[in-house]
Formats: sequence, C-alpha cells, structure tokens
Amino acid sequence: MRKNLLSLLVLFVLVASTLLGCAPSTLTTLSITGGSVSVMKAGTSSWIEAQVGMSLGPGDSVKTGDNSSAKITFFDGSTIELQAGTVIGIASLNISRDTGSTTITLEQTIGNTISRVTKLVDPASRYEVETPTGVVAVRGSAMQVYVTEDGTTWITNLEGDIRAVAQSVELQIPEGRQCIIGPGQPPELIYFQTDAYVVLDGPATLPPEERDPCVNLEIMTNIVMDSIRVDLPDGRSIIVRGYTDVFGPGGEGTTLLRFLSCERGMPVAGGEYVFTGLDAAGEPLPGARNTDIWVGVEPPTPPTNVRAEVTKDGITVSWDESPIVPGSFEPAAYPPLGFYQLEVNKIETGELVYGACCISASPHLIPQDKANLIEWKDWGLSLSEMEDGTYCLGASVLSIAPEGSLGKGFEYNNSDPGQGITFTIQGGEITIG
Repeated sequence: MRKNLLSLLVLFVLVASTLLGCAPSTLTTLSITGGSVSVMKAGTSSWIEAQVGMSLGPGDSVKTGDNSSAKITFFDGSTIELQAGTVIGIASLNISRDTGSTTITLEQTIGNTISRVTKLVDPASRYEVETPTGVVAVRGSAMQVYVTEDGTTWITNLEGDIRAVAQSVELQIPEGRQCIIGPGQPPELIYFQTDAYVVLDGPATLPPEERDPCVNLEIMTNIVMDSIRVDLPDGRSIIVRGYTDVFGPGGEGTTLLRFLSCERGMPVAGGEYVFTGLDAAGEPLPGARNTDIWVGVEPPTPPTNVRAEVTKDGITVSWDESPIVPGSFEPAAYPPLGFYQLEVNKIETGELVYGACCISASPHLIPQDKANLIEWKDWGLSLSEMEDGTYCLGASVLSIAPEGSLGKGFEYNNSDPGQGITFTIQGGEITIG
C-alpha cells in the first residue's frame, strides 16, 4: 500500500512538472531609462513608484512623468519605449500552447512610444497598440505612435509592415510614411508637401536681382494646423499662415490646406529651408516637418508675345514658347519638366478668379462655359461666371528642380507684367484691350 502511494505521488509530481513545462513564459519586464516612472498593478487604483526589473502582466499600466522615459521588454524580445508624458496599459500577453503563436495587445491613451517588434513568423501572432481612435497592428517591424489629448493618433512606419485600422477601414502604411487617425475618422496617410522657389516679375533681359524677386514658401497638407514655422538659411525664422485662392482650399475640387508667404530677395543656392507645422499653442505637430533646398539652376524665360482672341468658346490665349532649360524646363517632354500657367485677376478687387496650370504648350482656351473647364487644369470661374468688370490676364512659366539634385518641387515661377492683357466683361460681352 505504501509503495502504491509512493508511485502515485511520483506520478503526480511528473504530471505537474510536465504541465508546468508546457506553460510558456510571458515574462515581461520594465526598465527605467530616466526620470519618474509609475506603475498601476492590475486590480488596483493607485500608482506606485516603478522599480527597475519589475515584472508586468495583463491589467498593469505604466506612466512616465515629465522628462522621463521607460522601456518594456516582452517575453518574445519585442520592446516598447515610452517617452515623457505617456500612459500605456497591458491588455493581453499570450502564447498558444498548441501553435506557439503570440499575442501582445497594448492600450496607449496618450503620449509617444516606439515599438520594435521581433519578426512574427506565425500568421496568427499579433502585436497591436490600441488608442482612443484606432488600432495599429505590427508584424516584425518598428513604428512610432503618438497620441494627443483628444485621442488623435499619429503613426510613423519606421520599418516593415504596419497597418492602421479605424472606422472599419484598414490602411497599410508604406515604410517611411506617416498616418493620422482623427476622432471618428478612418486612417489617412499624412501629406505635407513643402516648397521654396523663386518668383520673378519682369523681362528676361533684366538680371534676376532686378525683377522684383521673392522666395515663395508654399505648403500643401491634409494636416489641420494653425501655422507653419519656416527656418530660413540665414538663421531667421518666419511664420507662414493659411492662404486661399482658386488653387487652394475653397476652390472646387480642392481639399488640401494651403499655406503661402513670399520673402523678398534672391535666395542663396544650396540654402536649406526647414518647414514645421504648429498647433494653436505654437507647438510642433508630429509628422509635420519637411525641408527643401533651392538649387539655383538657370531661370526659364517668361512667355513673350502673349496674345488673346475672343471666340464663341471663350478666350484663346497664345504666346511664343520659352526656350528649354535642360533638366528643369521642358513642358512638352514626357514626363513634363515644368509647365506654363495662366491667371486672371479682377482689377477692381485684385481677386484671382481663374487659373490654368500644367499647360504643356501654346495655345490654351479660357472656357466660356463652366462645363468646358478641364479638371485639374482649369480652376476657378468660367468667363460666363465672371462679373462685369475689368480683368488682367497674365502668363508665366514654372520650372522644377532637376532630378538627382538636392532640391524638390519648383525652382522658378517667372512672368513679365509687360506681357499682360486687359479685357472687360460688360453684359456678357468680352472686349480685349
């Protein structure tokens, strides 16, 4: 009898050991890299001072104070770095007994984190960060997640496969790109295009310095922001405000926000312009930073011999085309390098009422009827929609920074006011001159 009891005891120990050995470890530890870090353990409601090497589990939360940071290392080797002012909770830590697939689910309510996730070989494995506005899923990648007080979430794909999900919409974020999820909104890739280029007014017979030069600082973005700070090559900084015309918000078919300012004088070739989007408090917005360098290529010649003819279809505008600037201005090439542009301003108000961009060659028709406006080329009003008054028509050329150079976007926007054409509209009748 005693021998049987001993055998049963040994069998029980072996079975228990086997079961314990089958329970994979989800050991997760906290490292404090600086400042004040607090932990709220599962089932409690008070924050306690965190300790280096403290074990964490589902239901635990971690908070970093001002000028503080921390790092959590998960059982699979993945990590998440917490910057100052961040709060995250551990929702789940699981390893499947059968397949070995892993699940790590975190809840980030505010602050800034960087996750570095080990490659998830099993398709069933998941690493997710839930925020007030969406979910970010990672597979063997690195990403940055920034959550503001209203829950708006900014996601940067630092490397690998990152996907954002909100409002039943899943968006794969390309490597190096950023995404934003606003309250009640689906995820959207961030667009923050910046450009610094020269505007010249005057004939090509004059040197650029004598053609009233200014540096256009132009920004197009889908990020809602108060203003943009531009750090200039000479060390100064200026604030650029929102700007609206027929090519910007408020124009039909346009949704991007536009910011524009012109700094008088010629730039220095090779000078860097740094653009930073600001919120209402003047603080930088995540994802809203970009740069441009003005290269300083040869300026294109503005259109000459500009002429206009009234027809039943509208006003046909013609001009003598400008010489090619290799690599920078060749609008008839494929793909085009630069283009011609037309603008119509009402003289009495100074308002830009019509614009045509991306024109590859002369001539171009300013349509009489709205139905004949060409999408993405004609902007603003047709002639029949313009009020009675006097108008000024101007033509310009826009060249681009050469491929392979340090610049991007435009290099010049050149026109000659002496080539402008005046026309009047009175009772539907159009008169040139």
